Amino acid sequence: MTYGEQLDHLKSSDPVLWEQVSGLRNLEAILKWAPGAGIAFAGIDLVQQDEYTYELFLPLPENARWLVFGVP
Repeated sequence: MTYGEQLDHLKSSDPVLWEQVSGLRNLEAILKWAPGAGIAFAGIDLVQQDEYTYELFLPLPENARWLVFGVP
C-alpha cells in the first residue's frame, strides 16, 4: 500500500486524525506535532530499517492504536 493509499484509508476511517497528520512530511514536523496531540516522547519508538530509513511508532493516547511513519 502506498503512502497516498494509507492516507486515503485513514481519511475514511478517522478523518479527525487524518486532518492532523496529512500535512506532516518529515521527522521534525512529526516531533513538533506529537506533544500537542498528547503523545509523550517517552512512548515513541524509532526503529532503524536500514542505513537510510526509520519507522517511527507513536502511541495514540485515546486508545490502544499506534501511528506509524516511515521516515528517511
